[in-house]
Amino acid sequence: MDASSGVLVPESGDDVRLQPWHRFGRLVATRRSSRPSDADLQWASRYLSAAEETLLSTMTGDDQAHVIRVARRVDASVAVSDPLLGPERRWMIAAALMHDVGKAEAPLGPLGRSAVTVIVWLGGGRVARRYVDRSGRLGRAARYATYPELGASLLTQAGSDARVAAWSREHHLPMSSWSIPPPAGEVLSRADDLG
Repeated sequence: MDASSGVLVPESGDDVRLQPWHRFGRLVATRRSSRPSDADLQWASRYLSAAEETLLSTMTGDDQAHVIRVARRVDASVAVSDPLLGPERRWMIAAALMHDVGKAEAPLGPLGRSAVTVIVWLGGGRVARRYVDRSGRLGRAARYATYPELGASLLTQAGSDARVAAWSREHHLPMSSWSIPPPAGEVLSRADDLG
């Protein structure tokens, strides 16, 4: 948040792709899904450590359903289209399942998330991370605006594969900023873009 204007904006140099059209698609998706099935949760648990399963359980039902859809797309894509990524499959599925885990630290509903996304997108500049520790709406908005970094921190603390934590932090950045192999990032990004 810019202290003078009260607007949340990304840090200079960040290319945060929290684009309004992505948020709109997710808003529409939340109207048709609420919780993943028990079978979906069991499938997901095969790719997660106990600590990561606990993190998954802190996410909203809508977010759980979203990340499981993304992970299933990653699984299908790796199995069918790119056999060279086969050895990367396990961590890529875990990365898909965990990429939005930081949102659990920012309890906002779909409309609040959409509002923060538009504010960040319109504002330019930098997010003042000094508001992340605040309570109330301002703190929740600041945490949502920085959820990729929060998620990466949670995953590092949970002992996740470094690539899983990296994808949580980098999944809204351009390919040139990824630390994971670009072919893996492209599969993960395409799967997430489908909602």
